[in-house]
Amino acid sequence: SQIKELFEQSPSDLDKVRKILALRKFEEDELAELAVAFTDNCFCEYHDALDPEIDSVTIANMHSNYVVDAIRLLLEFGLDPNIIVNDDNVMWNAMWIDAPNVAASVMRLLLENGGNPNHLIPAEHETLFEYIAFKVSYDEYTHEYFHTVQCWLLLMAYGACWRDGNIPITMLGEKTVDIFKDFELYDYEIEPLPQEPGKYGCWIMHIYNIATHEKVARYG
Repeated sequence: SQIKELFEQSPSDLDKVRKILALRKFEEDELAELAVAFTDNCFCEYHDALDPEIDSVTIANMHSNYVVDAIRLLLEFGLDPNIIVNDDNVMWNAMWIDAPNVAASVMRLLLENGGNPNHLIPAEHETLFEYIAFKVSYDEYTHEYFHTVQCWLLLMAYGACWRDGNIPITMLGEKTVDIFKDFELYDYEIEPLPQEPGKYGCWIMHIYNIATHEKVARYG
């Protein structure tokens, strides 16, 4: 359809998309399908933008806010962040957008508009939080992907947790996970630990405020 073709452009012509959305009532499943298709089409380009052979104009377009703006537009016209279409969901797709601040910005927008931080897709047999937390904890290199850690922290800020109600990080001082709603203010560093026999990924994550360098949380 025309609207899908517009969403496949980089960046999308959101003025034209808005006009099409305004012409008729799109059903919730249709909006969810558009959101899933859009995030499917765009997530790789951010990673590709790290290629030094790509020209600066293309990179500037890739790193614009059009992804966030597109999802905001769909929300305006009734997108439900929790709807599953063909075993896919826009919040699950958002976490793969490989660029600092972008994946978490999209996810925050969805969470602020009714997204469930413990969203479960039956086909996955786990929640979005469980999936991301497992990747951060056990995949040997995933904690090196800044956008994944940002989504992990953000979900906890909006109430995501293990099924027993606990969270995997220790907040320091009187800080609470609410601070990670402003995930842009925080970074982390990995402290390697001596390798244990038969175990990989031995490390501690120290999360700190970028401006003050104050450590606010610890994992591991």
